[in-house]
Amino acid sequence: RAHSNEMSASRALLAACLACALAGAGAAKKRKAEAAKEPDAPTGSFELRAALFGAGDVFPVDHRGDEDDVSPALTWSGAPKSTETFVLIADESGGSAVAPTTNWLVYDIPSSVVELREELSGGGASDVARLGMKDDAGTEPIVVDPMEGMMGGMGGMEGYEDPEIADMRRMISGAVDSGFDPSARAKEGRRRDGQTGYKGPTGDGIVSFKLYALKGRLGLPAGASKEEVLAAMKGKILTKTTLTAKAVEG
Repeated sequence: RAHSNEMSASRALLAACLACALAGAGAAKKRKAEAAKEPDAPTGSFELRAALFGAGDVFPVDHRGDEDDVSPALTWSGAPKSTETFVLIADESGGSAVAPTTNWLVYDIPSSVVELREELSGGGASDVARLGMKDDAGTEPIVVDPMEGMMGGMGGMEGYEDPEIADMRRMISGAVDSGFDPSARAKEGRRRDGQTGYKGPTGDGIVSFKLYALKGRLGLPAGASKEEVLAAMKGKILTKTTLTAKAVEG
């Protein structure tokens, strides 16, 4: 009888352990699903617009992944005054697509930015990191050597640069570059194919551009996944706006 009681107790303990394991696995799966779900937020007067298409219009062929594959021009207005950064997520879903595809992921966009120019990203090139910077920021400074004209007139060496002038140019260039903290620059995230940058839709689904206004930065490096970005956005969203278009195969 004692042996039978021990067996019953062992079975009960095993059943309890199995139940705990299953519950833990279920909870972990639920947490992962919630992390991958894009958070909702009030829209208010926050509005996102595109230069070449309106809500529900056909997505321009030039911005498709099987054509020119460059990002469209976007502008927005109505963000809360307390906005510190923006996050843009572009996805294609429905149609012939087996699963939703992330076309573009941009985060830590400075609050001073209210537009993204056409061809900002795509085709293996991107100027996203320069968002919020002045047009001449980070460019090589021009330092004029007062002796250059004189030496040229005296048959000086072509292409020669005085070492002191060269040092001054490098010093100014370093000061300009360090004046804009790299951590404060806008960054592009990693798509499901492992690449960063814009990749236009190639199917016939719905293309959605979702723009979030946030308080604070995400604290993520460039190349973060969509799941990492969504997780970092929690508790920071002030408002959200969405612009959709129909992707039509050519």
